[in-house]
Amino acid sequence: MFMKLAKHKTFEYTPRFYDPKKDERKKPRIHFSRMRETSRGSRSFIWMIALFIFGVYLLYLLTKLANN
Repeated sequence: MFMKLAKHKTFEYTPRFYDPKKDERKKPRIHFSRMRETSRGSRSFIWMIALFIFGVYLLYLLTKLANN
């Protein structure tokens, strides 16, 4: 009942090799990847609309065939 609760372990990390120039080169890549992801999102929305319109058209054709 009266037990010690487990605590998270702490540690210190000091990087051995750090190149600030290399770090600066990575920053623009991250920015461009974010821009690329947002353009993909809009493209998928357009595909969803196109698929929806195709589905409605296909349903229209099938009902027209069923009535004949």
